[in-house]
Amino acid sequence: MGVRLAVRSRGRIAAWGLLAAVFLANYVETTVEDRLRETPVSELGYRTARAFTEVESTVQPEDLFANHEATGAVAVYGYSVAYFFLFPIVALGLALALTCHREEWPLRVFARALAIDYAVSLPFFLLFPVPERWAYPESGAILLSDRWSAALIAALRPMSGLDNCFPSFHVSMSVVLVAVAFLAGVRFRGSIAALGLAVVISTFGLGIHWLPDIVAGVATGILSVALALRFEAAGRSRKDLSRWARPAGVTGAPFSARG
Repeated sequence: MGVRLAVRSRGRIAAWGLLAAVFLANYVETTVEDRLRETPVSELGYRTARAFTEVESTVQPEDLFANHEATGAVAVYGYSVAYFFLFPIVALGLALALTCHREEWPLRVFARALAIDYAVSLPFFLLFPVPERWAYPESGAILLSDRWSAALIAALRPMSGLDNCFPSFHVSMSVVLVAVAFLAGVRFRGSIAALGLAVVISTFGLGIHWLPDIVAGVATGILSVALALRFEAAGRSRKDLSRWARPAGVTGAPFSARG
């Protein structure tokens, strides 16, 4: 019994180690990129933003951000709370809930999905810079959270580069949170889904992300969870094969000579 608990503990520790590695890598990437960047937004970033503006105009001809500065206080605070506060609280809360889960696999899937999410997103961050919407003057958007406090975005900036918009990591991670919550059957998963949707909407309402960022974020989140589940299934299959090949108490060759 003690050995089994120790093994489970090591598995959970490994999952937390993977989570920590993802966020450390993101911090290092953002810091290095910020120090090497000559201008806040590159010319390639501006060209991409211009292309995104044209893409959005085909879907929604009206300029949704024509009077962005006139957004009411309720929306300002609501979007800001969802984006800057609810998002990390839900993420940390789910991680703790999965750590206490009776089974270990949900935490493993969660950690692997976030690692895959970041691995898929990183090449786009480095090679396909997309500035936040408010940083592109022709978009007509402002950073709505600044109407509450500029300290909010300043606190987030070390973990979120100004031109690391595509795909939206907030959106993809929200998809991962909701999907794993339902797969693991955690309590209040319906509330987690509602809060995740609020985060996704806030990325657009605050004037941070573009519609292509959000669509790509949803796709990346779904792909990450699907691959994490495949890795989990493959790992279980290998473990089952090992148990079948080497019954308890049998040593020597991995397969029975009697077939």
